[in-house]
Amino acid sequence: MKYFLLIVICILSFSYSYADEHFVIYRMGERDQAAWNMFRKYFSAKGYNMSYYDGADSIDRHIENVNKINTSNGTVFLAIDLVLGGATNNVLVAATNARRGKGNIPDIDEVPAIHINNSMELATMIAAPFNKKIKRMPLFMLLGIDMPGIFLRLESPKDKAGEAFDRLHEGLQKYAKRGK
Repeated sequence: MKYFLLIVICILSFSYSYADEHFVIYRMGERDQAAWNMFRKYFSAKGYNMSYYDGADSIDRHIENVNKINTSNGTVFLAIDLVLGGATNNVLVAATNARRGKGNIPDIDEVPAIHINNSMELATMIAAPFNKKIKRMPLFMLLGIDMPGIFLRLESPKDKAGEAFDRLHEGLQKYAKRGK
């Protein structure tokens, strides 16, 4: 019994520190199945807990997705436009420029502003391994999302996708380990 407890304690102590985070991935752009399968396989092997949603091209469909996402157990929202097969590595990390309103109940476009500090921290930690600056802009995909979130456009040749995923993993790991 002592050995069993020792083994359990060892396993728990060496488990991934980012297991507490549940990442919601909002697939934007072309949605190339081969690219997304590579993405899913890479991050599943690293032990990430992720849910996937397809991006919407209408406000009605987006509101449906928002309701599902906000009632899920997600803690971090990543809208990702994944393009594998390009000629160059190109990364864009964007955070919302939403502002809080004066009322007690925020409008749908003010909800992302509730998490602006955590969103900026997330954007900073993801942009750092890519040596990119964060762009501040209105982000449709964050309307109504009640958790920290950013937009990430990740463009890479297929043979260098692992390197891009490694950098993203590094940023996500830093975010998950913050304050611990």
